[in-house]
Amino acid sequence: MMTPEEADAFLREGRIADLATVRTDGSPHVAPVWFHWDGEVVKVFARPTAVKLRNIANDPRVSISVATPDRPYRYVVVNGAAEVTEHADVSELVHTMARNYMGDVEGPPYAEEILARMTPFSLITVTPSKISGWSE
Repeated sequence: MMTPEEADAFLREGRIADLATVRTDGSPHVAPVWFHWDGEVVKVFARPTAVKLRNIANDPRVSISVATPDRPYRYVVVNGAAEVTEHADVSELVHTMARNYMGDVEGPPYAEEILARMTPFSLITVTPSKISGWSE
């Protein structure tokens, strides 16, 4: 098991997460996403046409799984409720995430590219009800 402090540190690392939402028929939908953990909520941005947004509008329950691909194996799962803000200004968030995932050199130009070709965005904010983690 991870301590809350270890889970917090793990979630701040630049890793791809799998965001699970519930389809209208009750089946799961999983999408790989970039995310930002600020210590209280998880933030994800999405195109307004994304399936995950329609699913959240129907059922706000979500689960986010973040895992290492290699040893030492570690993972954190965040369960909670998602809220969507349509046409959100996510420019600062996109820049923060791009630096976290791609570094200070490659991140800013990539963020500008994403913002130039993919706006508008919706913001998904997940408020955790449970966070659990494990490490070898």
